[in-house]
Amino acid sequence: MLFSCNDNPTVPTIDYEPEVNVFGLFILNNNQKTIWLEQTYKVTDYLPEFRGIEDAEVKVTTSSQRVFFTHLFNGRYVDDKDELVLEAGETYYLDIVLNNGHKITAQCVMPDKPSITSPQYADTVAAYRALEVSWNHAEFADRYELSIYNFNRTFTFSTLSDSDSEELFAFLFAKPDEYMIKLTAMDRNYYDHTRSRSNREKIHHIEGAMGVFGAIAYDYLRIYAK
Repeated sequence: MLFSCNDNPTVPTIDYEPEVNVFGLFILNNNQKTIWLEQTYKVTDYLPEFRGIEDAEVKVTTSSQRVFFTHLFNGRYVDDKDELVLEAGETYYLDIVLNNGHKITAQCVMPDKPSITSPQYADTVAAYRALEVSWNHAEFADRYELSIYNFNRTFTFSTLSDSDSEELFAFLFAKPDEYMIKLTAMDRNYYDHTRSRSNREKIHHIEGAMGVFGAIAYDYLRIYAK
């Protein structure tokens, strides 16, 4: 009995529909409003240098405003007239309509600015010891991200917190130097995006797309370790 065989490998069929990836972040401190739209691709596809979606209608509304964002380049949309006002406690509604009629919606609430109370600006602290950092509660914040780093980035550390203080044991390894402490108040959307970015299961709060539409506010100060 003769058997025939085929040594040519077969390429599996991947049933994949391209998705829209949204990165929207509003920052209270500098009135920054960033919205990026990109299309996803299969791993077997050629990945173009420019993946932005350039022909969408992007609108953000509040209880008193309605602002259309203008496409700038490669899927980046901006409030070119700087009309949208960012305020703590305000809810922002994102509505996107693609040229094929597909709709994407999301909303976020802007947190208030946090305030670091200890240490204070230009304080001198002990090197090679745990550092206690405290702050005032920021209204409308879901979580905080606390970061500390020196200016040449040989020491960097960050942690997520739901408290109003943290003891940074990582500072036991901090040499005498000048350091920046940054405290970021995050809404629920950006917090979930931050804590899930290294996981397989991403946490999205967007209808009709993947990604994030979030809001943050921050405080920062300089200290010296000796």
